[in-house]
Amino acid sequence: MRLVMGPEAFLERVRKTVEEHRLLERGDRVLVALSGGVDSVVLLHVLLRLAPRYSLGVEAAHFHHGLRGDEADRDQAFVEHLCREWGVHLEVGRGEVAELARERGRGVEEAAREARYAFLRRVMEGRGLSCLAVAHTLSDAVETFFMRLIKGASPYGLRGILPRKGEVVRPLIDVTREEVEEYARIHGLSYVEDSTNRDLARFRNWVRWRLLPLLKEQNPKVERAVGRFMEILREEDSLLRERARSIGLSLSREREGEVELSRSSLAELPKGMRRRVVLELIHSLGGDARWTHLETLGYLVEGEGEARVHLPGGLMVVREGENLRFTRELDKEPEDVEVLVPGPGIYSLGEYLFHFQEIREGGEKVVVSPWSLLIDRDKVDFPMIIRYKRPGDVIYLEKVGHKKLQDLFVDAKVPRRERGRTPLLVDSQGRILWIPGLRWDARVLAGGGTKRHLLVAVRRGACGGEKNSSD
Repeated sequence: MRLVMGPEAFLERVRKTVEEHRLLERGDRVLVALSGGVDSVVLLHVLLRLAPRYSLGVEAAHFHHGLRGDEADRDQAFVEHLCREWGVHLEVGRGEVAELARERGRGVEEAAREARYAFLRRVMEGRGLSCLAVAHTLSDAVETFFMRLIKGASPYGLRGILPRKGEVVRPLIDVTREEVEEYARIHGLSYVEDSTNRDLARFRNWVRWRLLPLLKEQNPKVERAVGRFMEILREEDSLLRERARSIGLSLSREREGEVELSRSSLAELPKGMRRRVVLELIHSLGGDARWTHLETLGYLVEGEGEARVHLPGGLMVVREGENLRFTRELDKEPEDVEVLVPGPGIYSLGEYLFHFQEIREGGEKVVVSPWSLLIDRDKVDFPMIIRYKRPGDVIYLEKVGHKKLQDLFVDAKVPRRERGRTPLLVDSQGRILWIPGLRWDARVLAGGGTKRHLLVAVRRGACGGEKNSSD
């Protein structure tokens, strides 16, 4: 293999990315999502080399998806051996993703991502870590660019994979996969390969193995060229979003929790800015919109008579006279019902089924998913309560403190119609311990010193009613 980039030049480029995008601060405790593939192994190696410079604490986590059989078991064994050899603390989780996908009506890849990130965030909270480092490279970003371009995306969607999004950082986002593999070769790093990455039935693999090689025949540096284009899009998008927000504020007015926007004022704007103003307003209200939604909203601006458009996130836009009214879709709230949980057993609230099971130290293996919680039994007491949200409810979050559930639901873009129907697990002191599928109070999670475990697992799709059983 030809030399793509020397190891010191590679390290310097990653360091430049870290500092340019402020991905890491001195003293950060970083969790590396370690699959065992070449990208994640190189990421861990690089962060360990950068650790003295930034006084970093570096740990790793690996999630077994319950897919790919023996190959997935091999991956887990590999990362366990690697972390022992490198002296890195490792947390391992497992989920039955195929079953989770069936239960939630999701695709396997989407369910796998949800389960993996839920596990990683749980590790972060439990270990008191400050950020999650994932191993996306420039090559991944370019593949995503072409996937979105082919399917049809706006400039907003073509910005690529961002270097940072909240607590998730991507230190390798400015280096290519070829450069990563060369770094691994020079340093003699071992890694595992996922055989499904060669399956051309998967769109990303087709882009990687069929489309990009053709483009490289015309321009061997096509990844760098597209990378520069995405960077320009991000910079210009930032300016455009700021301008659109400013215009939106000047044209809109808030009334009784709703926002009204003048149709005539919108119509005077250039079509591109009109779309941007509407999109930024939708995002500010916790909603979302795709290109087809924005095109339909354009007809609301120009047409006559009453009409409405329903958007993802439980938002609705209504044309009323000279205004567009942005409002939440209101459904009838469920009755204020409490289900008493006196001890281990099976209980239901609405369409949710809760299973409480005590597990002794050294007991059966626990399957971790966004819909299960492993609690330190010595930190909670029965009876507990399962109920729906009430006004003023708060939950304690690690490094955040108490946060209103209303704000949490808005931040997580939970549709309004779902918020009142989301069950809560509350302890005997009235503390909200868990919002299944979303967040939990990390103070009661089981840890390394836990002697008695309480596993709470939730399934959606139970029969209605509040019947419970401790059989």
